[in-house]
Amino acid sequence: MRRQFQLLITSVLLILSLTTGCVMQQGLSLTEDQSGWATVDLSVYDFFSTILEDFAPFDEDMADTSVIEQSVDDFVVQLDNAPSTSEASAMKIKDNSYFIDFTFSSLNGILNDLANQNQQTLLTVKESKNSTRLEFYLDLDNYPQLTEIVPFLADENFETFGPLYNQGMNEADYLEMISYILGEEGPDAIRESVISLRLTAPDPIESYEGGILEDDTTIRFDIPLIDILLLAEPITFYAQW
Repeated sequence: MRRQFQLLITSVLLILSLTTGCVMQQGLSLTEDQSGWATVDLSVYDFFSTILEDFAPFDEDMADTSVIEQSVDDFVVQLDNAPSTSEASAMKIKDNSYFIDFTFSSLNGILNDLANQNQQTLLTVKESKNSTRLEFYLDLDNYPQLTEIVPFLADENFETFGPLYNQGMNEADYLEMISYILGEEGPDAIRESVISLRLTAPDPIESYEGGILEDDTTIRFDIPLIDILLLAEPITFYAQW
């Protein structure tokens, strides 16, 4: 039972656990053939760590291991088992702070592996004769695809926090609900939470939308967490090189 809980937490740590004060930066470095290297810098505040430990089923065999640490270890095992990834490792920087990295043979392959080979439209890489374009698109219609990749989002204990359950709710009402459920620290944690994706392309970036160009080949896309939780409007960005 505890292991099932940890596998669910693994997914949400990397994408949506920011609801309770987690900082996450995802880095992707691509080569010409769409293989590359990925990194995750994850830092979870004490507030979130305490909530996880309070709700986790007790297991004597894992009493000395925190839920977060075990979840990171389980995620590395999942990466090792995925056909499109290799050389996955995690390093504990300090309490509740980790650095994860791995190589991948195909960016599309990672998502296909996580989605059990089901077709997805969230992230696409399109190649033409003279350029490559990476596009991200998320709305209420393809949100179920995200739940395929991140099964935690479909869990009955979490789905009430997600956009399908809260369609039409405005930000103020949503944050009031969070304050009632998680306490007065919850709303500020959500307001301050941003998921960052830093993409390094193999060639100079020619055009982009929804991001901040950091140098000729590197762009950063910042997504406020509240935008994902409500999906009042589609979340979309692209870069072309």
